[in-house]
Amino acid sequence: MTPSVRLPALVIWLTLVWALLWGDLGLASLLSGLGVAVFVVVIARPTGVHGIQLTSFHPVSAVVFLAYFLVQLVKSNFQVAWEVITPGSNVNRAIIAVPLHVTTDGLVTVVGNAITLTPGTLTVDVRADDPERPPVLYVHALHFTDVESLRHDVLRLERLAVRAFGTKEQRAELDRVVAAWPDGGAE
Repeated sequence: MTPSVRLPALVIWLTLVWALLWGDLGLASLLSGLGVAVFVVVIARPTGVHGIQLTSFHPVSAVVFLAYFLVQLVKSNFQVAWEVITPGSNVNRAIIAVPLHVTTDGLVTVVGNAITLTPGTLTVDVRADDPERPPVLYVHALHFTDVESLRHDVLRLERLAVRAFGTKEQRAELDRVVAAWPDGGAE
């Protein structure tokens, strides 16, 4: 997507998200969404936010990402609710460093927020000490089992996010990383 198309596409996308969040596709909702979208874009542009410009959008993969996220959201809600209503505690907390494979601010934000929005997990910190190297997420898990399974889950989420919003090069790189897993990336 060229830069001259990205900005209007972003404004349209934000407008639609606004209207859908309100559950109303009426004229008033669309106009207020357009106002908010333009305001957000105008405010964000001078701040040096560049993650949006380095990503793309793949609708089918975005639906797969959203479906996976929603399934994880429902599962984790049940786990946390079960923990609350049952006597005793099965909580095994840990904070784990999870290295990511993408450097794009937008994709790191999507992955970090998806982790945080899922009950039982929380992105505590993002460290990006070297701009040439991908950042490391520090993830708090309420029901921790082992380091590798948590990293595997985050990598799966990262892969789906890159498939939905990443560039062709980012998709190829992450597919190469996943193919190197001991199970060959089988999900």
